[in-house]
Amino acid sequence: MRWLLAVGALTLTSCRGIVAWGTVYNSVSPDGALELVVQEKGCFADCALRVGLKRGWHTEQIAWKSDCVVNFAHAEWSGTTVATFVDGGYCGDIRVAYDMKARRLVDFTSAEPWLRDSIIKAYGVTHIELQQNRGDIFAWATYPGDGSPRRSMEEFHKRFPGL
Repeated sequence: MRWLLAVGALTLTSCRGIVAWGTVYNSVSPDGALELVVQEKGCFADCALRVGLKRGWHTEQIAWKSDCVVNFAHAEWSGTTVATFVDGGYCGDIRVAYDMKARRLVDFTSAEPWLRDSIIKAYGVTHIELQQNRGDIFAWATYPGDGSPRRSMEEFHKRFPGL
């Protein structure tokens, strides 16, 4: 029985985020009432990723995937809607838009133009960089897993070093 307690204690102390979600990206709403968070929880080979909206102590999950690592994340607010893009690495990307007033998901394509503009502005993405990615800012922000450094990933990790 002691070995079971020892294994349980080791698991709880050795795995970052096994008990709680760790925030790797956040963006506060213009009125300061809400915070969009991208969070990881993982241990050993299985890592989970969630996008949530925090209101005080409560976090409402709006998107979730498993087997992820966050390579890049960005959110933009417009009125009561927030749009988010996350490059989750192995699990692919997450594209989600949410209307806080209506408390429901909305069609991402309606928010896509201003999220694209926000990424270009925030990261100073050049015309040449866009051309190299077929004009797709989300392709620029996604690490292809080829082993070559990507400015999007490097800049993201400089700005949000694991909060």
